[in-house]
Amino acid sequence: MSFLSPTVLWGLIGLSIPLIIHLFNLRKSKILEFSSIKHIQALEKKNIKKIKIIQWILILLRMGIIAALILMLSGPLFVNESIWVPSEEESVAVIIIDNSASMSVTNNQQSFLDQSKKKIPEILSSFGGLVNLNVFKTTPPNEIYSGIVEKGMNLQYQNWQIAESYGKDNLWTLVDSLLSSIDSSLPNKECFIMSDFQSIPPKNFKDKYTDWKFYALTSNELSNNVGIKNISSINQIKTPNDLLRLNTNIENMGKNEIRSLPVELYLNNERVGQIVSNFKTKTSKDFSFQVYPGKSGVIKGKIEIPPDDFILDNKQTFELNIPEQISCKVIANSENGLFIIKTALQSINGGAEFLDLELKLKDEIETIYLEETDVLILEDPLIIKPSAIESIKRFLNQGGNILWFAGQNFENINKQVSNNLLLPDYKNKIYLENESYLTVKVVDRKNPLLQDFNIRNLESSLPKIFTYNSVNLKKGHHSILDLNNNDPFLVNIPFYSSQIYFFTSPLDLKWNDFAIKGLLIPLIHRLLILSATNELNTELIETFKAKIISLPKDLINKKWSIISPSDRKILVVPDYGNEAIIFKGTTELGSYEVFADEEFYTAFSTKLAISESPKYRANFEKIKSVIGKNNLVWITNETPIKETIESQRNGQLLWRIFLLIAIILFFIESYVSRPDPKSLKSLE
Repeated sequence: MSFLSPTVLWGLIGLSIPLIIHLFNLRKSKILEFSSIKHIQALEKKNIKKIKIIQWILILLRMGIIAALILMLSGPLFVNESIWVPSEEESVAVIIIDNSASMSVTNNQQSFLDQSKKKIPEILSSFGGLVNLNVFKTTPPNEIYSGIVEKGMNLQYQNWQIAESYGKDNLWTLVDSLLSSIDSSLPNKECFIMSDFQSIPPKNFKDKYTDWKFYALTSNELSNNVGIKNISSINQIKTPNDLLRLNTNIENMGKNEIRSLPVELYLNNERVGQIVSNFKTKTSKDFSFQVYPGKSGVIKGKIEIPPDDFILDNKQTFELNIPEQISCKVIANSENGLFIIKTALQSINGGAEFLDLELKLKDEIETIYLEETDVLILEDPLIIKPSAIESIKRFLNQGGNILWFAGQNFENINKQVSNNLLLPDYKNKIYLENESYLTVKVVDRKNPLLQDFNIRNLESSLPKIFTYNSVNLKKGHHSILDLNNNDPFLVNIPFYSSQIYFFTSPLDLKWNDFAIKGLLIPLIHRLLILSATNELNTELIETFKAKIISLPKDLINKKWSIISPSDRKILVVPDYGNEAIIFKGTTELGSYEVFADEEFYTAFSTKLAISESPKYRANFEKIKSVIGKNNLVWITNETPIKETIESQRNGQLLWRIFLLIAIILFFIESYVSRPDPKSLKSLE
């Protein structure tokens, strides 16, 4: 045991005071008058010896009370294995405040972040001597304060800008980066981390930071929270008058069962669906809504549930892109091929302007303009020049899609074309003689192209194949329709975020009877819708991540602006080289609207990072096993912060124990020294 104020121990000399008073009183004589000598004899025999024993007990008790109080004031402590070097001038401290989205959880009407900020003065009050203080927030990583703090200095911590954020923290990456950058030879290094600790640190912490003392100031666990985990459209093919199915997943992450919780769906600020359900604790449910969009263009929607302890996951906005018009360019190698495709597309278009068609007949594709094109249809191309290859690749990179009908010329396709566009490798051409033919079978019935087809026997509506190109598929290729000999007929070729739909047999009656099958028109219609529905611009994105918005060439020079969920207007400059807006200001949660010269262009929404769900909490024992038992102190809301920090530096303070001893001795002394009515009565 050691003492913070050993000079106070000189007060133990005062232990002699009760003894001196007792001895001094023994020297004084008192004359008592008794009516009879027999009372003196009775007193001597029965009480004198007992009184002397009690007096000595009282002296010892009073000496014990004085000793306990003096020891308490001397600051007794039990010296531990702390790495702290006693010094008034040598220490460095780093305070890291987690202000990520998960710290918005409320408890006792205060967010975790507000509770953390209230702990700052207690940490500052524990500093002694000169401290090189560095204070940081996590989201986004930013220095709040850096400087030398002296004992008793009035630090204006109330002015520190620590606002709640909608981003994720990457806590341990930041801690590692900050501590590694501090070049200090000072022997005392302390790191105070205020967070809900959703992950454990990397394994290198145990050996890398052995000279650091970590204080983990955590918050209470989540008690009442139901959150929206995701929202997605089942239909990849979306039209204004077709039933749209939306799926959402709701999870009860709290400790309490929730009953009769309403889940509401809104489209364009109108409520179009509601489901009421019960949620047992630690369970999730999937819900499906079915609605008619009723219009084309960008439709804004949201899923909403009542607020609870974590309101950031009680609402999720989203956008749906319903094509208004599809710009379709057809490049054919033959008059017959062009005629069949034109007839099919005009059947789809009817008398409306749903399809904007451009038809070309070319043997050689050299220059090609695809800036305003949604879908490119290639009918058995023969020669594609390098300049056209680059145009097609750029078209695919910007979200365009291709329908490719491979016919007689596919075997002569240049390797450069095949490699650049990731086409299947040609093997040979299969001719079936006489009246022989192959049938087509469905390989991927769940593919968006074939979903919700109102045909009882789909395979009976598929074509008979007389001639086709036999190919070898490459990695990533996905067969949707196969021939009955297992050779591919319709192949899906992913190209970044775009698709190439590759037919191994063209629309030609010499090759197959697809042109006269009733399935051709709805299948081509679906391929066009699926290809033209570019959801790149409306796709959900995590907060604080860059959003890429593709722009048409004829609009790129307009004045672009973005309205944030809080109605802030942000002027943006396009990336002219990539013909896109690269927007990095996604710091808010909700729906952003994009305007060109004050005219609405598109919209997109942000969502919380999965890692910011408040249900994720790292286990204390796991964190301690990585950082080290002697290097980590876990501080909850109920832990006295200043005293805990000081005891970790110098040892376990024992003053409470000596105060308790003094109180106990005082009560014993009061009991022993009380008057005894029976003794008084016996003397009467």
